[in-house]
Amino acid sequence: MSIRLRALAVGVATYIPGVERLSGRKTGGTSSARYCYSVWLRHLSFLRRNCVPLGFETVVELGPGDTLGVGLAALMSGARQYIALDAVRYADRAANLRVFDELSALFRDRAEIPNDREFPRMWPALSSYAFPADLLTRQWLSRTLDRQRLDAIRASIEDPSDCPDGGGMVCYVAPWVPGAVRSGTVDLILSQSVLEYSLDLPALYAEMARWLKPAGFMSHEIDFKSFGLTTEWNGHWGCPAPLWQLAVGRRRHRLNREPCSTHVAMAERVSCQVVHIERRVSASEILRTQLLDGYRNLTDDDLTTSSALIQSVKIADIS
Repeated sequence: MSIRLRALAVGVATYIPGVERLSGRKTGGTSSARYCYSVWLRHLSFLRRNCVPLGFETVVELGPGDTLGVGLAALMSGARQYIALDAVRYADRAANLRVFDELSALFRDRAEIPNDREFPRMWPALSSYAFPADLLTRQWLSRTLDRQRLDAIRASIEDPSDCPDGGGMVCYVAPWVPGAVRSGTVDLILSQSVLEYSLDLPALYAEMARWLKPAGFMSHEIDFKSFGLTTEWNGHWGCPAPLWQLAVGRRRHRLNREPCSTHVAMAERVSCQVVHIERRVSASEILRTQLLDGYRNLTDDDLTTSSALIQSVKIADIS
Protein backbone atom coordinates (compact mmCIF):
# COMPACT_ATOMS: atom_id res chain seq x y z
CA MET A 1 0.00 0.00 0.00
CA SER A 2 1.32 3.48 -0.84
CA ILE A 3 0.01 7.04 -0.90
CA ARG A 4 0.35 8.75 -4.27
CA LEU A 5 2.95 11.51 -4.07
CA ARG A 6 0.74 14.05 -5.81
CA ALA A 7 -2.13 13.31 -3.39
CA LEU A 8 0.26 13.73 -0.46
CA ALA A 9 1.56 17.04 -1.83
CA VAL A 10 -1.96 18.40 -2.33
CA GLY A 11 -3.03 17.25 1.13
CA VAL A 12 -0.05 18.89 2.81
CA ALA A 13 -0.62 22.08 0.80
CA THR A 14 -4.16 22.42 2.17
CA TYR A 15 -2.66 23.21 5.58
CA ILE A 16 -1.39 26.49 4.11
CA PRO A 17 -3.89 29.23 5.08
CA GLY A 18 -6.30 29.93 2.24
CA VAL A 19 -5.36 26.91 0.12
CA GLU A 20 -7.98 24.61 1.67
CA ARG A 21 -10.70 26.89 0.29
CA LEU A 22 -9.57 25.99 -3.23
CA SER A 23 -10.20 22.27 -2.71
CA GLY A 24 -13.51 20.68 -3.57
CA ARG A 25 -14.83 23.61 -5.61
CA LYS A 26 -16.56 21.36 -8.14
CA THR A 27 -18.45 18.18 -7.41
CA GLY A 28 -18.44 16.22 -10.66
CA GLY A 29 -20.92 15.31 -13.37
CA THR A 30 -24.03 16.97 -11.97
CA SER A 31 -23.60 19.97 -14.28
CA SER A 32 -24.62 17.62 -17.12
CA ALA A 33 -28.32 17.02 -17.71
CA ARG A 34 -27.57 13.63 -19.24
CA TYR A 35 -25.63 12.63 -16.13
CA CYS A 36 -28.50 13.67 -13.84
CA TYR A 37 -31.05 11.92 -16.07
CA SER A 38 -28.99 8.73 -15.95
CA VAL A 39 -28.50 8.88 -12.16
CA TRP A 40 -32.21 9.36 -11.45
CA LEU A 41 -33.45 6.69 -13.86
CA ARG A 42 -30.93 4.15 -12.54
CA HIS A 43 -32.11 4.68 -8.95
CA LEU A 44 -35.71 4.61 -10.12
CA SER A 45 -35.23 1.42 -12.13
CA PHE A 46 -33.86 -0.45 -9.10
CA LEU A 47 -36.56 0.91 -6.82
CA ARG A 48 -39.18 -0.33 -9.27
CA ARG A 49 -37.40 -3.69 -9.52
CA ASN A 50 -37.93 -3.98 -5.77
CA CYS A 51 -41.67 -3.23 -6.16
CA VAL A 52 -41.50 0.33 -4.85
CA PRO A 53 -44.52 2.36 -6.08
CA LEU A 54 -43.75 5.33 -8.32
CA GLY A 55 -45.90 7.93 -6.55
CA PHE A 56 -43.26 9.74 -4.46
CA GLU A 57 -44.60 12.98 -3.04
CA THR A 58 -41.48 14.32 -1.30
CA VAL A 59 -37.95 13.44 -2.42
CA VAL A 60 -34.83 14.51 -0.51
CA GLU A 61 -31.40 14.44 -2.13
CA LEU A 62 -28.19 14.66 -0.13
CA GLY A 63 -25.30 16.41 -1.84
CA PRO A 64 -26.87 17.43 -5.18
CA GLY A 65 -23.66 19.14 -6.26
CA ASP A 66 -23.22 21.62 -9.09
CA THR A 67 -26.90 21.58 -10.13
CA LEU A 68 -30.20 20.24 -8.80
CA GLY A 69 -30.63 18.12 -11.93
CA VAL A 70 -31.28 14.75 -10.24
CA GLY A 71 -34.10 16.24 -8.19
CA LEU A 72 -35.54 18.08 -11.19
CA ALA A 73 -35.67 14.71 -12.98
CA ALA A 74 -37.58 13.36 -9.97
CA LEU A 75 -40.11 16.21 -10.30
CA MET A 76 -40.52 15.48 -14.00
CA SER A 77 -41.20 11.85 -13.06
CA GLY A 78 -44.07 12.88 -10.77
CA ALA A 79 -42.63 13.92 -7.39
CA ARG A 80 -44.48 16.85 -5.85
CA GLN A 81 -41.62 18.34 -3.87
CA TYR A 82 -37.85 18.10 -4.09
CA ILE A 83 -35.63 19.06 -1.14
CA ALA A 84 -31.92 19.47 -1.86
CA LEU A 85 -29.57 19.39 1.15
CA ASP A 86 -25.90 20.21 0.70
CA ALA A 87 -22.93 21.22 2.81
CA VAL A 88 -22.04 24.04 0.39
CA ARG A 89 -24.24 25.99 -2.01
CA TYR A 90 -22.73 24.90 -5.33
CA ALA A 91 -25.77 25.15 -7.64
CA ASP A 92 -27.00 28.44 -9.10
CA ARG A 93 -30.17 29.47 -10.91
CA ALA A 94 -28.67 29.77 -14.40
CA ALA A 95 -27.15 26.27 -14.32
CA ASN A 96 -30.34 24.80 -12.87
CA LEU A 97 -32.51 26.39 -15.59
CA ARG A 98 -30.19 25.14 -18.35
CA VAL A 99 -30.28 21.59 -16.96
CA PHE A 100 -34.05 21.84 -16.52
CA ASP A 101 -34.56 22.68 -20.21
CA GLU A 102 -32.25 19.87 -21.30
CA LEU A 103 -33.97 17.38 -18.97
CA SER A 104 -37.38 18.41 -20.31
CA ALA A 105 -36.23 17.51 -23.82
CA LEU A 106 -34.82 14.15 -22.68
CA PHE A 107 -38.10 13.18 -21.00
CA ARG A 108 -40.24 14.43 -23.89
CA ASP A 109 -38.14 12.37 -26.31
CA ARG A 110 -38.20 9.38 -23.93
CA ALA A 111 -34.47 9.21 -24.51
CA GLU A 112 -32.46 6.11 -23.67
CA ILE A 113 -30.66 6.15 -20.34
CA PRO A 114 -27.03 7.23 -20.91
CA ASN A 115 -25.02 4.05 -20.50
CA ASP A 116 -21.62 2.93 -19.23
CA ARG A 117 -19.85 3.98 -22.42
CA GLU A 118 -20.87 7.56 -21.76
CA PHE A 119 -20.43 7.41 -17.97
CA PRO A 120 -18.09 4.47 -17.29
CA ARG A 121 -17.64 5.31 -13.61
CA MET A 122 -21.34 5.53 -12.82
CA TRP A 123 -23.01 2.84 -10.73
CA PRO A 124 -25.32 0.94 -10.68
CA ALA A 125 -25.21 -0.65 -14.10
CA LEU A 126 -28.45 -1.65 -15.80
CA SER A 127 -29.29 -4.72 -17.86
CA SER A 128 -31.09 -2.44 -20.33
CA TYR A 129 -30.69 1.27 -20.97
CA ALA A 130 -33.94 1.63 -22.88
CA PHE A 131 -36.27 4.31 -21.57
CA PRO A 132 -38.43 2.69 -18.83
CA ALA A 133 -41.66 3.06 -20.79
CA ASP A 134 -43.46 0.50 -18.63
CA LEU A 135 -42.77 2.68 -15.61
CA LEU A 136 -43.00 6.19 -17.05
CA THR A 137 -45.82 5.61 -19.50
CA ARG A 138 -46.97 8.16 -22.08
CA GLN A 139 -50.12 8.71 -20.05
CA TRP A 140 -48.10 9.29 -16.86
CA LEU A 141 -45.68 11.68 -18.59
CA SER A 142 -48.54 13.61 -20.18
CA ARG A 143 -49.45 14.64 -16.62
CA THR A 144 -45.97 15.11 -15.17
CA LEU A 145 -44.74 17.09 -18.22
CA ASP A 146 -47.90 19.16 -18.56
CA ARG A 147 -47.05 22.72 -19.62
CA GLN A 148 -48.53 24.29 -16.51
CA ARG A 149 -46.66 21.85 -14.29
CA LEU A 150 -43.35 22.51 -16.03
CA ASP A 151 -43.97 26.25 -15.67
CA ALA A 152 -44.51 25.72 -11.93
CA ILE A 153 -41.24 23.78 -11.65
CA ARG A 154 -39.42 26.54 -13.56
CA ALA A 155 -40.86 29.18 -11.24
CA SER A 156 -39.62 27.17 -8.24
CA ILE A 157 -36.14 26.92 -9.76
CA GLU A 158 -36.05 30.69 -10.27
CA ASP A 159 -37.12 31.31 -6.68
CA PRO A 160 -36.40 28.17 -4.63
CA SER A 161 -37.56 27.95 -1.04
CA ASP A 162 -34.96 27.68 1.70
CA CYS A 163 -37.44 25.95 4.01
CA PRO A 164 -39.02 22.53 3.30
CA ASP A 165 -42.26 23.73 4.86
CA GLY A 166 -42.45 26.71 2.53
CA GLY A 167 -44.65 24.88 0.05
CA GLY A 168 -42.46 25.33 -3.04
CA MET A 169 -41.76 22.46 -5.43
CA VAL A 170 -38.01 23.09 -5.12
CA CYS A 171 -36.34 23.65 -1.76
CA TYR A 172 -32.57 24.19 -1.56
CA VAL A 173 -30.91 24.24 1.85
CA ALA A 174 -27.14 24.74 1.95
CA PRO A 175 -25.55 24.44 4.35
CA TRP A 176 -28.12 22.24 6.02
CA VAL A 177 -28.22 21.31 9.69
CA PRO A 178 -30.02 18.58 11.66
CA GLY A 179 -33.68 19.43 12.01
CA ALA A 180 -33.89 20.95 8.52
CA VAL A 181 -36.61 18.43 7.53
CA ARG A 182 -39.67 17.58 9.61
CA SER A 183 -40.09 14.05 10.96
CA GLY A 184 -42.16 11.59 8.95
CA THR A 185 -42.59 13.76 5.84
CA VAL A 186 -40.34 12.17 3.21
CA ASP A 187 -41.08 9.32 0.78
CA LEU A 188 -37.60 8.89 -0.72
CA ILE A 189 -34.05 9.91 0.23
CA LEU A 190 -31.33 9.39 -2.34
CA SER A 191 -27.69 10.23 -2.90
CA GLN A 192 -25.03 9.51 -5.49
CA SER A 193 -21.43 9.18 -4.23
CA VAL A 194 -22.06 11.27 -1.12
CA LEU A 195 -22.24 9.10 2.01
CA GLU A 196 -18.59 8.08 1.76
CA TYR A 197 -17.78 11.63 2.92
CA SER A 198 -19.96 11.81 6.03
CA LEU A 199 -17.81 11.93 9.15
CA ASP A 200 -20.73 11.11 11.48
CA LEU A 201 -22.63 8.27 9.86
CA PRO A 202 -24.60 7.22 12.98
CA ALA A 203 -26.04 10.72 13.34
CA LEU A 204 -26.75 11.01 9.60
CA TYR A 205 -28.59 7.67 9.39
CA ALA A 206 -30.63 8.53 12.48
CA GLU A 207 -31.56 11.88 10.93
CA MET A 208 -32.56 10.31 7.60
CA ALA A 209 -34.69 7.67 9.32
CA ARG A 210 -36.43 10.43 11.26
CA TRP A 211 -37.36 12.21 8.01
CA LEU A 212 -38.90 9.13 6.41
CA LYS A 213 -42.56 8.28 6.47
CA PRO A 214 -43.40 4.70 7.51
CA ALA A 215 -42.48 2.53 4.50
CA GLY A 216 -40.41 5.37 3.07
CA PHE A 217 -37.28 4.43 1.11
CA MET A 218 -33.60 5.28 0.99
CA SER A 219 -31.52 4.74 -2.16
CA HIS A 220 -27.81 5.49 -1.77
CA GLU A 221 -25.00 4.82 -4.21
CA ILE A 222 -21.77 4.82 -2.22
CA ASP A 223 -18.21 4.67 -3.54
CA PHE A 224 -15.70 2.78 -1.38
CA LYS A 225 -12.54 3.51 -3.38
CA SER A 226 -9.68 5.70 -2.18
CA PHE A 227 -10.34 8.25 -4.98
CA GLY A 228 -6.75 8.12 -6.16
CA LEU A 229 -5.14 8.97 -2.84
CA THR A 230 -3.49 5.52 -2.81
CA THR A 231 -2.03 3.53 -5.68
CA GLU A 232 -4.48 0.68 -4.95
CA TRP A 233 -8.22 1.33 -5.15
CA ASN A 234 -8.68 -0.01 -1.60
CA GLY A 235 -5.28 0.99 -0.23
CA HIS A 236 -6.92 3.44 2.20
CA TRP A 237 -7.82 0.46 4.43
CA GLY A 238 -4.12 -0.20 4.90
CA CYS A 239 -2.89 3.37 5.23
CA PRO A 240 -1.72 4.37 8.75
CA ALA A 241 -3.73 7.20 10.28
CA PRO A 242 -0.92 9.83 10.40
CA LEU A 243 -0.02 9.33 6.73
CA TRP A 244 -3.69 9.26 5.71
CA GLN A 245 -4.32 12.51 7.58
CA LEU A 246 -1.45 14.18 5.73
CA ALA A 247 -2.81 13.02 2.35
CA VAL A 248 -6.37 14.08 3.17
CA GLY A 249 -5.27 17.35 4.69
CA ARG A 250 -8.03 19.92 5.00
CA ARG A 251 -9.77 19.03 1.77
CA ARG A 252 -13.43 19.92 1.77
CA HIS A 253 -14.33 16.34 0.84
CA ARG A 254 -12.74 13.81 3.21
CA LEU A 255 -13.39 10.09 2.93
CA ASN A 256 -14.64 8.32 6.05
CA ARG A 257 -13.08 5.00 4.87
CA GLU A 258 -16.16 3.01 5.99
CA PRO A 259 -16.93 -0.22 4.04
CA CYS A 260 -20.25 -1.43 2.67
CA SER A 261 -21.14 -3.47 5.76
CA THR A 262 -21.01 -0.34 7.94
CA HIS A 263 -23.76 1.29 5.89
CA VAL A 264 -25.90 -1.83 6.04
CA ALA A 265 -25.49 -1.95 9.82
CA MET A 266 -26.27 1.75 10.16
CA ALA A 267 -29.50 1.41 8.17
CA GLU A 268 -30.64 -1.59 10.18
CA ARG A 269 -29.79 0.16 13.46
CA VAL A 270 -32.36 2.87 12.65
CA SER A 271 -35.07 0.37 11.68
CA CYS A 272 -34.54 0.53 7.93
CA GLN A 273 -34.52 -2.91 6.31
CA VAL A 274 -32.07 -3.30 3.44
CA VAL A 275 -34.03 -4.68 0.49
CA HIS A 276 -31.32 -4.64 -2.17
CA ILE A 277 -27.57 -4.21 -2.57
CA GLU A 278 -26.13 -3.88 -6.05
CA ARG A 279 -22.38 -4.33 -5.65
CA ARG A 280 -19.62 -3.37 -8.03
CA VAL A 281 -17.04 -6.08 -7.43
CA SER A 282 -13.34 -5.35 -7.97
CA ALA A 283 -10.45 -7.60 -7.08
CA SER A 284 -8.74 -6.46 -3.89
CA GLU A 285 -5.40 -4.81 -4.58
CA ILE A 286 -4.07 -5.27 -1.06
CA LEU A 287 -3.58 -8.39 1.05
CA ARG A 288 -5.35 -9.04 4.33
CA THR A 289 -1.99 -8.85 6.06
CA GLN A 290 -1.74 -5.21 4.90
CA LEU A 291 -5.01 -4.15 6.52
CA LEU A 292 -4.91 -1.83 9.52
CA ASP A 293 -6.13 -3.21 12.83
CA GLY A 294 -9.44 -1.38 12.49
CA TYR A 295 -10.10 -3.08 9.13
CA ARG A 296 -8.83 -6.62 9.83
CA ASN A 297 -12.41 -7.86 10.22
CA LEU A 298 -13.56 -6.71 6.79
CA THR A 299 -15.60 -9.40 5.09
CA ASP A 300 -14.54 -10.71 1.70
CA ASP A 301 -17.52 -8.81 0.26
CA ASP A 302 -16.30 -5.58 1.87
CA LEU A 303 -12.78 -6.06 0.60
CA THR A 304 -13.96 -6.44 -3.00
CA THR A 305 -16.93 -4.02 -3.07
CA SER A 306 -15.67 -0.86 -4.74
CA SER A 307 -19.13 0.69 -5.07
CA ALA A 308 -22.67 -0.26 -4.12
CA LEU A 309 -26.26 0.85 -4.46
CA ILE A 310 -27.94 0.20 -1.09
CA GLN A 311 -31.73 0.49 -0.93
CA SER A 312 -33.70 0.20 2.28
CA VAL A 313 -37.21 0.75 3.62
CA LYS A 314 -38.26 2.17 6.98
CA ILE A 315 -40.08 -0.58 8.85
CA ALA A 316 -40.79 1.11 12.19
CA ASP A 317 -41.25 4.50 13.80
CA ILE A 318 -38.09 5.24 15.81
CA SER A 319 -39.08 8.66 17.11
